Amino acid sequence: MSLLAVKDVTVKFGGVVALENVSLDIEQGTIQGLIGPNGAGKTTLINVVSGLAPASSGRMNFDGQDGGPWPMAEAVRRGIVRTFQQSRAFLGMTVRENLTIAATAGIRRGEIGELIEPLGLAPVLDRIVGELPYSLVRRTGFALAMALRPRLLLLDEPAVGLTSAELSSMAGVIREWNRKGITILLVEHNIRFLMSLADRVAVLDRGHLLFEGTPDQCQQQQEVIDVYLGRRHQHAAN
Repeated sequence: MSLLAVKDVTVKFGGVVALENVSLDIEQGTIQGLIGPNGAGKTTLINVVSGLAPASSGRMNFDGQDGGPWPMAEAVRRGIVRTFQQSRAFLGMTVRENLTIAATAGIRRGEIGELIEPLGLAPVLDRIVGELPYSLVRRTGFALAMALRPRLLLLDEPAVGLTSAELSSMAGVIREWNRKGITILLVEHNIRFLMSLADRVAVLDRGHLLFEGTPDQCQQQQEVIDVYLGRRHQHAAN
């Protein structure tokens, strides 16, 4: 069953077309990967879905309800929550203070522990967020997003800046969130990381949906290899 249906969404910035007639269905309970070259429109799409940016045209259905995309506050109320490449945590406050604020908007205070342990935040609860290493700042941002009890979680580049060990830990956390019933849209440049997690993968190129299918199908699609996978594999080899 489709939880999110994006239909013919177009986004224009002046004379620049960032997305053109993009349609994408995300099944409930799945992890949907979203990849593409820089400038393909990935962040623009999640900005629209999360209500951060308006669509020029098109429509969106969430959990059987038409009328989207909605402004961000309404999207969050409906259960659509996103993370950012740059954490939106309060950098001058401690991790504990950040989570306490989030608890008033989402989960009950007693359930904060559900977020602390999986993300490895227990040792730094009373540290100022802005003084923490980058990976811990990112994890704090993920905890704040999860505190809002999302039904659809939009993860924007969660693997950026993580070590191999941290990548493995983050993959485990994402799988656990998904097992708890959270549908996930994962935007990521780390192809190996994304392919190991995604049930399906959509590929954007220059604002158009180039492909949508399983990870195996994606990696065998010649057009995807030509415009994205082959280029990235070549860079990795160099």
